[in-house]
Amino acid sequence: MRYFGIKRFLQVGILLASGAIAFLLIEPSMVGKDDSSSLPSETIEVPPAEPEIVRSQIVIQPNTTAENTLPELGFDQEEVYALIRDVRPVYNLARIKAGHLFSISRLSDGTFKDLEYQVSDEQYLLVQRDLDGYKASLQNYQFETVVEQLYGNIEESLWTTVISSGESEGLFYKLTQILQWDVDFTAIQPGNSVKLIFEEQYLDGKFVKYGDILSVVFNTRGRAFSAFLFENPDNGKKQYYDEKGLPVRKAFLKVPFSFDPRITSRFSHSRYHPILKKRRPHLGVDYGAPRGTPVLAAGSGRVIFAGRKGGFGKLVRVRHPNGYTTGYAHLSRIEVNQGQEIDQGQRVGRVGATGLATGPHLDYRVQDQKGRFINPRNVSALPSDKPLDKKYWDQFAVVRDDYEERLISIPTISSGDEFSLAD
Repeated sequence: MRYFGIKRFLQVGILLASGAIAFLLIEPSMVGKDDSSSLPSETIEVPPAEPEIVRSQIVIQPNTTAENTLPELGFDQEEVYALIRDVRPVYNLARIKAGHLFSISRLSDGTFKDLEYQVSDEQYLLVQRDLDGYKASLQNYQFETVVEQLYGNIEESLWTTVISSGESEGLFYKLTQILQWDVDFTAIQPGNSVKLIFEEQYLDGKFVKYGDILSVVFNTRGRAFSAFLFENPDNGKKQYYDEKGLPVRKAFLKVPFSFDPRITSRFSHSRYHPILKKRRPHLGVDYGAPRGTPVLAAGSGRVIFAGRKGGFGKLVRVRHPNGYTTGYAHLSRIEVNQGQEIDQGQRVGRVGATGLATGPHLDYRVQDQKGRFINPRNVSALPSDKPLDKKYWDQFAVVRDDYEERLISIPTISSGDEFSLAD
């Protein structure tokens, strides 16, 4: 600690010698005294240097637990048990997942500062310690969001178009979640195209995940399906609308999958049955897919049957609020219960070959309010969600027009490719 004396001086004399000038300065109250210890002083404290923080992390390996992972970060067994016990009311560390991270910060002398566990892409568990033990809280990652754009001229499939553009399957799945009500992925042809504006989220300069798709236009056969993300100013709920303010979400999905399935048998009143060797009605659409592929509920509703039923094998039937019923046959596994209320897009089971089937596929059927079977590929005109509230129209129009302008400005691969929104 350093002390700097402060004195008031009075000039009392001037001495001239050899052309030099010297000033003798004395303090009036101190004349005749030599007691510097009694001088008034001011103390200035220099703050101590910040201790160095050492941070380390470990990737959780398969078939491991917090009990055998935390010791690798310097915890002894007593500390491990205390930490797991204190943290449990906020998060159960028995649920740690392989591939996620533990990060620990210690001072240079080894003193514990904090521990972080990556709960998800959105949240992390923060653990700190005081005199009463370990304290835990769930924190949201603070991402940097970057807006990107993409144009794809489809040659093989939507999947290959997205992947070949340098993006990953995460963007593909988000895109299909928007287009699934309007676009039949089994009917996509070369020459179709897609444009979209989307968010990428970064943490510490590293890409973590995709954010929202802000707008998209899919061109097929001279038509354009558009979707614009709009946030309700009152409740913050986000929803996609087309250019006319009609909700993109419809009563039923085009196909009960989250990917591009292939049709192996179409709706028909007279089809030759490959096992029974005779012609009979086939009142559904067969989609070929690998065994175990998730099958999604085409619409929200209540499960009215879940079990085995003759040649259909393992079958799920769902009744929807609009009076329609959908059926999902030949499943390898059923993942809902009779009487259960389910949401659109929820998994009802997995593709299989139970019942009369030559290979793994889904027999998907739709019945109207009178119980008549109708072609599942013709249900896109069924009632959808409510249109945009008129009081939000002006705000939506501003958002839509901005996205339209930005979509149109996205350069295309071929100068001859025409891009326009549907009239």
